[in-house]
Amino acid sequence: MVRLNSPLAETSSARDYIDIMSEIKKLEAFYHEFEENNPTIIVFGDQSSGKSTVLQRLTGGLPLPRGSTKSTVAPFKIRMLQSEEPLHKISLRYVENKNREPIHPSEVDFAVITDLDELEIEEKLREAQRYVQNPSINFKNERLPPDDELSYTKNVVCVTISGPEQMYNLSLVDLPGITRSDENNEAFVLSLVNEYIKKESTILVPVFQATSDIATQCACRLARETDPNGQRTVGVLTKMDRIVDHQSDDEKHLELATLVKGQGLVNGTYVIRNPSSVLSEIHEDPDELEKETIRKLKQHIIWEDVPFDRFGLQNLTMKLSDLQRKEHKRSLPKIRSFLEDRRSEFEEKLNALPLPLDTNSIIHYLSNKVMNTQYSSTITCCNSRDDSLHVF
Repeated sequence: MVRLNSPLAETSSARDYIDIMSEIKKLEAFYHEFEENNPTIIVFGDQSSGKSTVLQRLTGGLPLPRGSTKSTVAPFKIRMLQSEEPLHKISLRYVENKNREPIHPSEVDFAVITDLDELEIEEKLREAQRYVQNPSINFKNERLPPDDELSYTKNVVCVTISGPEQMYNLSLVDLPGITRSDENNEAFVLSLVNEYIKKESTILVPVFQATSDIATQCACRLARETDPNGQRTVGVLTKMDRIVDHQSDDEKHLELATLVKGQGLVNGTYVIRNPSSVLSEIHEDPDELEKETIRKLKQHIIWEDVPFDRFGLQNLTMKLSDLQRKEHKRSLPKIRSFLEDRRSEFEEKLNALPLPLDTNSIIHYLSNKVMNTQYSSTITCCNSRDDSLHVF
């Protein structure tokens, strides 16, 4: 079994979130409503910008489809959840038909991947993506057609990674890369990205490739339009290995260094050095590659004053975890209000039960048990965390 543990779970900011969600999970009937509104990390950018590789590293090694020109054509949603038993599975969420007409959302289990190796998981993910591209095909008893019904789709490939070792409930989405080769596809993907990033509880991670002009990359424009203050946006700069050796190109280095220091994004942009290929990934340590890239960059005078904490996956992880903590801080009043409303509704329903007088003790017991124990402990946890979490 491939062990998948996100580095986000290892940051100091994660503890507060884990405590709150552990309390909320006790109220199983309502937990899904909180899960749907959890801060979700949305990774987006131009085609072949290195998005999927960044997301793979953030999930601790989930082998997402990549390496081809058009590797991601549907949203991939990764849910990392705590549970008693380990279960890694793929499910398909359908929201549109083959004519792109909206349908009532439905999600079906596709494959259990708990005991598969990395290559087998990647193959299953590729197969799952093709089935959401062909929504009229039943994967249980029909073969995929040679030509896909949809070149890009809103239908979602969902990956759930759960088990006792998953201490940190985490939701991440990898969106298709924005393509310029086809106007219709470009318009569709732009609309899809906007649909995901407009939600205020999302954390935006636009991925910029160093080899292209930053100003012309759609990720830059979309992030600024959706989050003009930059409060919930963290940029990622990839492919610096192709720039670092060009020491004489001062104009390019100045453009990139200015971006990393925080121009236009209050949370800054982080330099991530991914392996140059799937094959090199087997033989090279991404952390060592990043250290080498930093060393070379710091030899250039333009990069001398760029803070060290703007380099590497570890620093990116700490920033994302901090933003998640702040988003949870903002959501606590809504959680408290929600729980108070449900507690009042539950009390009214209990009091309205037509039970004989000699069973009133049951009502009192249930009322005390549910309202004064589970609801109250959860609300108390939210209150205590609200006092201890501070948004700067």
